[in-house]
Amino acid sequence: MAAGESPVLRALRSQLVSELEADATLYSPEWRRAVEAVPRHVFLPEFFRDAPGTDGVTEYTWVSRDRDPDEWLRLCYENKTWVTQLDQGATTSTGSPVRGVPTSSSTLPGSVVRMLEDLDVGDGMSVFQAGGGSDYSTALLCERLGDSLVTRAEYDPALSDLGRERLASLGHRPRAVTGDAAAGCPDGAPYDRVIATYSPTHIPAAWLEQSAPRGVVLASLVGSLGAYGYARVRVESPELARGRFIDSTVSFMPDRDTSTPEVGPLLRPAVDERQGAEGVLSNISPAMLSVPSLMWAVQLRLAGTLTVGLSLNGVPGRWFLHPDGSWAALEPSLGGTAHVFQGGPRNLWFVIEAAVSEWFGAGCPELGRYGLTVTPDENAVWLDHPSRRIGTLEPGLPGRT
Repeated sequence: MAAGESPVLRALRSQLVSELEADATLYSPEWRRAVEAVPRHVFLPEFFRDAPGTDGVTEYTWVSRDRDPDEWLRLCYENKTWVTQLDQGATTSTGSPVRGVPTSSSTLPGSVVRMLEDLDVGDGMSVFQAGGGSDYSTALLCERLGDSLVTRAEYDPALSDLGRERLASLGHRPRAVTGDAAAGCPDGAPYDRVIATYSPTHIPAAWLEQSAPRGVVLASLVGSLGAYGYARVRVESPELARGRFIDSTVSFMPDRDTSTPEVGPLLRPAVDERQGAEGVLSNISPAMLSVPSLMWAVQLRLAGTLTVGLSLNGVPGRWFLHPDGSWAALEPSLGGTAHVFQGGPRNLWFVIEAAVSEWFGAGCPELGRYGLTVTPDENAVWLDHPSRRIGTLEPGLPGRT
């Protein structure tokens, strides 16, 4: 820790380190020293605190060191994700709570450190970090490896410049470029490790091309249903990488270039059609659709389908919406049963039922049984063994199979 730091700051940072060690997120002495050395508050001079509004919709309240320095500092060292940007910077607040879509954040330190530990980096290894965000993780990499071995690419010019300034204030000057992280950064290649601090829909071919032999790529992948798959692949050649998914708990902001249809235009006609539709008894309960590994399996079968929660006449429903106008809604009924309603050109619920049936038939596999083979043409998902291929992750089309 830096000389001259206040006892309060030292205590807050020590408390965070102890918390991360207690849950086994942080376990190596090298990363422990990095977490102790890097002040997270430098990368969080201001952020949004989230809370549900009166109607249940999330609202965001501005927090900064100027408004309440003691509370601000305490929150900076909580093991929580803090939103740092709404609507790509279009929505701001200095007073009352506001609503918006988070587009950048400082991810909870537990996830950041867990990924760094999983990266299995050694002295002298070079790292490409795809995505910067607040650049707290960039600072940790610089502290661990040295600035010359760290390259970071951030898509948002304003965030990239801010991150560069904050890193410099701590004496760190890695190669920090502004641009599409999916394209990598050839200037620093080849990289021994590639780590994504945003959640893409797939692993881009450029990350393989710019990796050193036997390099590792670590990324949390997300699809249109919001199911995450945290994957670690080993690069066998510039055109091939293979590995497995680890779990679904590591998540970041999605790729800004991912094309996702607006929910409103899909939901409104579906709701109108639902009013006159007759439901049928479902053997799938709403609770089943909260199982992460099941939703991952369902997501692989639903090409570009979105999901939202919506209550009609006081009954909460889980809605699935496809851009072609197909829709399905699962609603709980009395006695612990559930009914499903569907409409549009395709029977969307039948696809969901088939995916659930396959998942049960495979023994309810957790994420660790799934694997990923990456080539320049595709990201192929398999179960247990590469020969048991079950779907693909397609660029720019979350959830496409």
